[in-house]
Amino acid sequence: MIVMGEDTYPFEYLDEHGNAAGILVDMWREWSTVTNTKIRFVARDWQSSLTQLEQKHADVHIGMSETTDRLSVFDFAQPLTTINAYLYIHKSINSKKSINDLIPYQIGIVSGSSHEAMLKELEPRLSFKHYKNREQLLQAASNGDLFVFAGIEGYQRNVALEQDIAANFYSSSRLLIKKIGLSPAVNKGNQALIDKINQGFELISPKVVKQIERRWLGYHKQTSGVVIAMQNGVEPFADVGIDGLPAGMLVDLWKLWSKKTGINIDFVTGDMNSTIDDVKTGVADVHIGYPESKDMRSGLKQAWHIISVKSRFFSHKQNIENIEQSTMRIGVFPTAPYIAQVKSVFPNAQLRFYDTLEQMVKAVHNDEIIGFVSSAAMTSHYLLANKLWAEFHQYTDIEFNTDMYTLTRINDSGLADRIKAGFNLISVEEQIQIERKWLINPDDRFFTGSASKIKLTTQQKQYISSLGAIKMGYLKNWAPMEFQGKNGQFLGVNADIKNLLVKQLNLTIIPVAYDDFGKMVNDLIKGEIHLVASMAQTASRENALTFSSAYWPSPWAIVTSLTQPPIFNISQVVGKRLAVVDGYHIVDQLRQQYPGIELVIVADTKEGINTVINGRADMFVEQVATLAATLKGGQYPSLKLSLVAELTEQHSRIGLFPGVKELVPLIDRVIATIDENEQQNMYQKWVALDLNSDSLRYQRWLTILIVGFLILAFIALAILMSNRRLNIEIEKRLKAEDNLKFMANHDNVTGLPNRSLLDDRLEQAVLTHQRDKQRFALLFIDLDGFKAVNDLYGHHLGDKLLHRVSGVLSKVVRESDTVARFGGDEFVLLLNNIDSKGSARQVADNILLALKKPIIIDGFSVNISASIGIAVFADDADTALAMLKTADQLMYQAKKIGGHQFKMN
Repeated sequence: MIVMGEDTYPFEYLDEHGNAAGILVDMWREWSTVTNTKIRFVARDWQSSLTQLEQKHADVHIGMSETTDRLSVFDFAQPLTTINAYLYIHKSINSKKSINDLIPYQIGIVSGSSHEAMLKELEPRLSFKHYKNREQLLQAASNGDLFVFAGIEGYQRNVALEQDIAANFYSSSRLLIKKIGLSPAVNKGNQALIDKINQGFELISPKVVKQIERRWLGYHKQTSGVVIAMQNGVEPFADVGIDGLPAGMLVDLWKLWSKKTGINIDFVTGDMNSTIDDVKTGVADVHIGYPESKDMRSGLKQAWHIISVKSRFFSHKQNIENIEQSTMRIGVFPTAPYIAQVKSVFPNAQLRFYDTLEQMVKAVHNDEIIGFVSSAAMTSHYLLANKLWAEFHQYTDIEFNTDMYTLTRINDSGLADRIKAGFNLISVEEQIQIERKWLINPDDRFFTGSASKIKLTTQQKQYISSLGAIKMGYLKNWAPMEFQGKNGQFLGVNADIKNLLVKQLNLTIIPVAYDDFGKMVNDLIKGEIHLVASMAQTASRENALTFSSAYWPSPWAIVTSLTQPPIFNISQVVGKRLAVVDGYHIVDQLRQQYPGIELVIVADTKEGINTVINGRADMFVEQVATLAATLKGGQYPSLKLSLVAELTEQHSRIGLFPGVKELVPLIDRVIATIDENEQQNMYQKWVALDLNSDSLRYQRWLTILIVGFLILAFIALAILMSNRRLNIEIEKRLKAEDNLKFMANHDNVTGLPNRSLLDDRLEQAVLTHQRDKQRFALLFIDLDGFKAVNDLYGHHLGDKLLHRVSGVLSKVVRESDTVARFGGDEFVLLLNNIDSKGSARQVADNILLALKKPIIIDGFSVNISASIGIAVFADDADTALAMLKTADQLMYQAKKIGGHQFKMN
C-alpha cells in the first residue's frame, strides 16, 4: 500500500472522482507494470500521510523531500522528480528581496511539509502559521490573511484560485527556498524494499518519464522550458527585429505568459509551413499563433485562442465599384481560413494564391492581380514601411476575421492545460496595453473591441459585494460631461464612464443629481455620496478625498463678449471681473496665483454666461467641452471663446470618498481599457458640434414658405436671400467648429501644437519607435532672457517674440518633426527617426546659431538665446514622461552653467 498526499497538484492528489492522480502516481503505476507488483493508493492530508507511514499503516510513501527529522524515521529511495520550493510574497511587500526581510511576517505553510525545516535552516528567527492542507493555505493567501507563504512550483486546478493568487503574489517576486527531490520513503531498516523500489524505477525508460512530466507539467523538467515556433515577416504580430531578437504582439503576449507562469520560453523561427512542421516533429513544443477554422485545420491541438486578426481587401490605385459584379483577379494566402468567404464576397473573381505579402504586392505591380486580401494591420505596416501606402485603397467595409490559435501536439494535453492556465492569468488591461503598443489603428484591434469584464480576485468580488449600492453625484446642467435628461436620467460622458464601471466591475451605482457643484463636493467629503466624476486632483482635496487615474482631458476656456480683445494669457485677465462656478478647484488656484483678478462666484454655467451678458462680469471661465456644448446652439451670438495656455493642462479624474478607496485600483483598471477610439466615440456622441439638426429644421421651414408664397416674387427673393444667409451661417459655424478643434490642440500665441497635442504625438512616437527599434530625440528649450524682454518692452512684444521664435524653430526641423509650445517661454522639439545623437546635436547647433541674430520687432532689436536639453529614445528613457523629464533636467543643467548652449547625456 502506498500512502500519498491528497492535494499536492500536479504531483499527488485526488481528482474530481476521488481517484489518485498526478506525476508520482503515474510513475508508480509504470513501476507496478515493469515490476509486476500490485499497488494500492491511500490519500491523506499531508501530516496524516506521514503519520500513516510512521505507524506502519502503509508500506511506502509515494514521494517526499528528505529532511533531518525525516531521515531519523524513514529510509529514502532515489528521487523520482524534482521541484522548486518558493516563498510567495504579496505585491504590497514585493520590495522584500531576501528571506531576512521576511522576519516580521508570519509565513504560511502546510503542517508537516518540509518547508518549515528548510526555512529554519536559512533563518531561525522566522515565524510560521500552519494550515492543514494546501487548499486551506492558498485560500488564506487569497483572502488576504497571509502576506507570505511557502509553496511548490506549478499551478492550481481551481482557475479562480489560481487567478487570485497570481493577481496578488507575482511569480517575478517569489524567492527560491531550495530545489528538492521527491523520493519514495519507507520505515527505517527496510533496505530490501528500498532496493526493489530503486531497481524498478531504473527499468523505466527516460522517454516514459519525459512523457509523464510533459503530460502533467506541459514541459520536461530537465529542459529549459517551452520552445515556441514562430513565423517571420508578419509584423506587427511576429517577426525578427534588426537586433536579431523575436518581436511583435504575439511575442510580447508569450513573454508575459512566461512571466506569469515562471516558465522559461525560447523561440525558433521559420515560415508558416515549416513552423507547423517544427511542432509536429518535436523541434518546438507550441506554435505561437496559427490561423484555423472548422474547415481548415493543421492537425494540431488548439490550446488557446490567442487573438483574432482582421483582414481586409486592398486594391491598387483605384476604388472599385460594384465589386460583386466585377470580374478580376485577387490575391489571397493559401492558409487563410476565410477563402470561402472571399469567394462569396467576390463571386466573379479569380483567386490566386501567394505565400507572402511581398509576393502579392509584387504581383499587383506586375498586373497579375488587381488587389489582395490580407491582415489589415500587417498590410498597413508593410505599405507604410515601404512607402507604398498612397498606392493602395483599403476597403474598410470588406472585412474577414481570422481566429489565431496556439497549437500543440494532440497528445500534449498537459502543455495545453498549462498554456490555458497561463493565459488566464493575463488581465484584460495587460492584453489591451500590448495591443495598443503594436496595433496603431484602433479598428484593427481585437482585445479592445471584444474585452470582457476585467478579472477580479475572490477578495475583490467580496469587497464589491459588501459595498452594496454606492452613490455617484452629478450636475443636472453641465452638458456634455454630465446632465439630467428630460425623464430624469443621468446622461453625458460621465454617465458612459459610470456604465463602464457597472459593466466591468459589477458595481451597483445610484446617480444623485445636484444643482450646485460645491454642495456635491461637500457631500462627497462627508460620505453622503461616494463618487464624483470630472474632478481635478489638488493638494487641498487630497487631504479629504482619494482619486482615480485621469480619464478625460479637461482644458479650460474663457468666454467674453465679442467687443473684448482676444485673451491669449492669464495676465490679460488681471484687473478684470472673472466669473467662476462655486466649488471649482480653479477658484483657489486663481486666488493664490493671480490675486489681481476679481472673482465673481456663480452657481452654475448658465449663471456664469449670463453674468457676462448682463455686465456683472467681464469674463467667465469654464471647461472647453461644456462651453462648446452651451454655445453651439447659437443662442449666445454676442459671446466668443478663448483658450488660455496657463489653463489648458487639466484632466478629469474620479473623486472618491475615502471609505471606498479600495475601489481606486479597480476603477483605474477600467479606465485603462478605454482607448482613444472609445474616447473619440464618446466625444462624437456628447461633445462634437452638430449643425445638421439646425440645417434640416431650416430647410423644412424653407420648403413650407416656397410652397405657400410661390406667387409672391419678393417673398421668393427674401427666401433665397435667407437661404444664402443660412449657408453663410453654416459656413461660419463649420469654421468655428474647426477653429475650436484647432484651438484645443494649438497654442493661441504661436499657433504651434500645445502640450496636449505634444503628449499625444510623444506617446505615438514611443509606440512606433519602440516597435520599429528606431531612435527619436526630444529637445526641451527654454529661452534665455525672455523675462527681461517682457519687463522692458511689455507682454505684447513678448508674445510677438514667441511667435517669431516659433518660426525659427520650425525652419530647422523636417515636416515629419513636431515643434510645440510647452508653456511660457518653453518649447519642445520632437525629432522622429534620427540616425544618431549627432543628428539631434546638429539641430540644437542650428537653433543656437539662428538665435544669435537680433530679432527686429516693432522697430526694437531684441536679442535672445536658449538653453537646450536633449533626450534620445531609448538611450536616455523609454517612456513619454521619462523622456520629457530627462530633457527638462538636461535643459536645467545647461541653463545652470550659463545658458546659450545645449546639454545631452
